Amino acid sequence: MKLNEYVKRTLLEITNGVAEAQKEALLYIAPDHANSGKAIPAQHVKFDMVLQISKENEGELHVVSKHNSKNGSPPEELNRLTFRVPVYFQAPTKKNDSHFLHSKHD
Repeated sequence: MKLNEYVKRTLLEITNGVAEAQKEALLYIAPDHANSGKAIPAQHVKFDMVLQISKENEGELHVVSKHNSKNGSPPEELNRLTFRVPVYFQAPTKKNDSHFLHSKHD
């Protein structure tokens, strides 16, 4: 799978899962304010992955899993990539603001 597809799918699955859980939960999940009234800071989704540079497709990056190797041998060109993406689970969005009636957004 290409790197951009993997990152996009992962972030959408996580954030959509949190949003769905918020709608069904009896308790607050990632509320916009804690009891103190202060906004909760971003959480981070950390990615730590192994990538292969495609020789056939002009250097495209592909996420490698343990099962991607052919004949049990690892791919020739492997690179490790680690990064994190800030996610504001508690912030309202234009697509889902049902749990944040007291918040204002654009």
